[in-house]
Amino acid sequence: MALSLYLAACMPFTIMACTSCSNDNSEDMEQSINLQNSTASTEGNGDRTFSVGGVDFKMVFVGHGTFTMGSSDTSVQFSESPAHQVTLTKDFLIGETEVTEALWNAVMGSSGGSATLPKTSVTWTQAHTFIDRLNELARSQGLISHNESFRLPTEAQWEFAAKGGNKSQGYLYSGSNNINDVAVTRENSGSDSPIRVKSKQPNELGIYDMSGNAYEWVDDRGAAYSSEAQTDPQQTTGSGYVKRGGSNYHRFSSEPYLFTTTGRYFYSSTDWTIGFRIALETDSSATAVAGIRADRNGKETIYDLQGNRLMAMNKSGYYIVNGKKVFKKL
Repeated sequence: MALSLYLAACMPFTIMACTSCSNDNSEDMEQSINLQNSTASTEGNGDRTFSVGGVDFKMVFVGHGTFTMGSSDTSVQFSESPAHQVTLTKDFLIGETEVTEALWNAVMGSSGGSATLPKTSVTWTQAHTFIDRLNELARSQGLISHNESFRLPTEAQWEFAAKGGNKSQGYLYSGSNNINDVAVTRENSGSDSPIRVKSKQPNELGIYDMSGNAYEWVDDRGAAYSSEAQTDPQQTTGSGYVKRGGSNYHRFSSEPYLFTTTGRYFYSSTDWTIGFRIALETDSSATAVAGIRADRNGKETIYDLQGNRLMAMNKSGYYIVNGKKVFKKL
């Protein structure tokens, strides 16, 4: 069963309210929530599948880790050098595919649209509006916990996922050194418009189309990299926004660098070649709470999944952590 109470360790001495607590700690069992036509399920490997308005979408578990971001190639149009070390400290998931027309419509209050074509002609701001609505819907339906949020991936998260995360084989493109295995290009599609998702092979994590097909917005502004090691970087100032992955508007034969896992493009508006992929970020520093127990004197104590006492409530109704009052029972 889903655990709906979390101790937000990243915010000292703060606790979120519990609406239902469970002692079921079978982490490898598939978990399902069915509320008002929306569902969420979790697989043993951390992948999660959601259904919103009858439209299914899968989020692939990426995790966290350290990798080399960028490249030493200085012949490209938009700088991807210098190569530098990046550490991502938070676990995250990323869409198996780009957001489809059908998912866009379901979240934005419309209906119809293709379940296999990526939603394109979306501005960076419109992508954020979609994500805000998805978060509101998902929380109201109990599909995600309070310490989780859908978002545009940062550029670093996007590149880590495109490279295969901790399963990376070091490919030039997302999943292969052969462009035709994994990427939709002008040459192999015969089109300059994005085609159906999942028409090529996935990368090491099971993610499709991170090279080619439709460009994808990330949550960063366009700017040169620093050579210094970075932790959870996000560029908030710069020239336009960053789109990643290349698209089949481009001919691979003339602009191959755009399809690599390091290729970048700075852009300010939108067009028929640009879509986006969502990430789901979780606060890995949070501690899941199994339940609240009362002793024979009626004193309530909160325990974690391993049975360790997290905090106790005093006679005045305050929960106590390390001798400090942190939360008053409602």
